Amino acid sequence: MRKSMLTRLGALSLLLLAVQANAVTINGANYKQFTSGGSKCPDGSSVLIYNRAKYCKAYRANLSWSIPATRADGTPLKESELSGYEVYWTRTIDDAKGTIKVAKGTSATAAFEAYTPDTYYFAISAVDSKGLKSTLSTVAQAALGK
Repeated sequence: MRKSMLTRLGALSLLLLAVQANAVTINGANYKQFTSGGSKCPDGSSVLIYNRAKYCKAYRANLSWSIPATRADGTPLKESELSGYEVYWTRTIDDAKGTIKVAKGTSATAAFEAYTPDTYYFAISAVDSKGLKSTLSTVAQAALGK
């Protein structure tokens, strides 16, 4: 098993935004287009039909972090040696979880969108060009839709 040589990342900083690009604001609430079947949203509310499209309430967190500059052994880490990041998320209501892969060349940010209001937890690891992953960052949390 290969041991990670990337440095531990600093704390994840969270910025929660109210508006997203593929959403509409109706009566002061944000909705995202919903493409699944049925007439109920994941939170149990009714699907809203607007301009012939289906929408459900949506919640978004924009995540940002610092790019690591050194490996765990203290040697410099060039930005060109990073292949990307993996942002891990989970929520409390049903233990759902997932990973957002952020490719090299993008900024050190990721957007997370959810239909289910709950407290979400996020942590990140950097991945170098050899596939080595850093240890996880400090966990950050956000109460989306609460």
